[in-house]
Amino acid sequence: MRPINRGVGTTESERYLATLADRTFLDLWSYPNTFNDRKEHGKGNGKELTDLLVVCGDDVVIFSDKSITWPGGDDVGLSWSRWYRRAVEASVKQIRGAERWIRRYPDRIFVDAACETPLPVELPAPDRMRIHGIAVALGAQAACSRHFNDPDGSLMVNSHLKGPSHVDPTFPGYTPFAFGDVDPDGPFVHVFDETALNLVLREMDTITDFVRYLGARQAAIRQQVIGHAVSEAEILAVYLTTDIGDGEHGFPRPEQLEPFGGQINLAGGMYRDFKASPAARRKAEADRVSYAWDKLIRVFTVNVLAGTSVAVAGIEPDARLSERSLRVMALETRTSRRALGEAFVGALANAEQRGLDRFARVVVPGEGAADPECGHVFLVVAFREPWMVAEGYDRYRQFRSGLLKAYCEVALYDNRHLKRMLGVAVDASEQVTGRKGGSEDLLLLEIDKWTPEHESDVERLRKQGGILVPARLRRGGISVSEFPPAPSRQSYKGNRSQRRASAARGRKGPR
Repeated sequence: MRPINRGVGTTESERYLATLADRTFLDLWSYPNTFNDRKEHGKGNGKELTDLLVVCGDDVVIFSDKSITWPGGDDVGLSWSRWYRRAVEASVKQIRGAERWIRRYPDRIFVDAACETPLPVELPAPDRMRIHGIAVALGAQAACSRHFNDPDGSLMVNSHLKGPSHVDPTFPGYTPFAFGDVDPDGPFVHVFDETALNLVLREMDTITDFVRYLGARQAAIRQQVIGHAVSEAEILAVYLTTDIGDGEHGFPRPEQLEPFGGQINLAGGMYRDFKASPAARRKAEADRVSYAWDKLIRVFTVNVLAGTSVAVAGIEPDARLSERSLRVMALETRTSRRALGEAFVGALANAEQRGLDRFARVVVPGEGAADPECGHVFLVVAFREPWMVAEGYDRYRQFRSGLLKAYCEVALYDNRHLKRMLGVAVDASEQVTGRKGGSEDLLLLEIDKWTPEHESDVERLRKQGGILVPARLRRGGISVSEFPPAPSRQSYKGNRSQRRASAARGRKGPR
């Protein structure tokens, strides 16, 4: 497996954007400074396609970053017009060009200027591809702060502004430092300043949560559900506090707003009040264990990008094959990651507390799972049996990866409504083996159709390996609510030291 050398951004703002993207979308799915192979006379470097490209599942996010110095001068309207054309209209042009190239030439996108390393992530089929355009427009906040005598300086949202009316002082409702629908004749382009970008990527910090917000925001602005908003924070507050069913957020429908003039106009303070609420604080506390899932994903993506992944269950490492398995993990929402993180961390803790040589946990998909046909197997295997020590760690890993495949097969056999099982195998903790360090294996097993022969093989595996024997299984459930209810005054979980130990395991995640 060859290493994948990603770009890091060529300007300070691009480097910062890349850092934010790595945190939200994770490194295997975000690529700063991508290129096409349109070289001058077939020589030299390719042409830059995007400042940042994110590809995960059916979603493609194109970022165009423009950091433009405010023109200055006493005529704010003229300065705004000049800045807007250079920061926003230029970004829209870049995004439109990137959209066309991605749809026409999906196999001619590269992560290096020399066009030697193709994009390692498979693009979705054209009929499934959802492209989101984001213009990151920097450089106007200080001028906005001075103009409105507001220390925040966040740029506003005004859905009545469309295309050229953003810079037309004769347009009713025109105001500088506001964005609406910047290109109404094409797919929607979101415009974020630095404050808005930081906020949205911090709150919507998984690819699925992020693109769901973009979709709802696009509809709310184009349908003018949102009329005016003093900042992105207030729009986000409405989204986070509006439940549209099935555990998803959104905005009120236009018909629901008819008694209120047909749209929402947002002054400041709603986001601040939301973040100060007990419900938001409980959510933040409950989400802490979910970042163990993020850490687990990164354990694998680091090796994929470095080209250091190893064979699992006899399958040689391949970047695109690995990405497909990891994509299943990356597409989970923050709330789903909370349940999976709790299950994974709990498996590690259970194996450690009981001093077991082997411990497995099977998780079937719950409500809101990214893939309702994919379950999970978490397997902990201690490297301490005499034959393992005698034959060495590499032989132990071969055994463990084969065992992981067997567990996934049995788990699918027991859950015929599922088509896939994602397995993760890790070493037992140092407290169990006395050995520092460890490794992790990842496997995605798919079985579309069972044959009598395969069923017999799996039953034999179960008996010979003592795998998920029904009589020895302990069944339980994990229930998560995005906003956990307030605990009763009588309820508690363990003593103080036990609660601290559990929190520490959640912070550490895998080794």
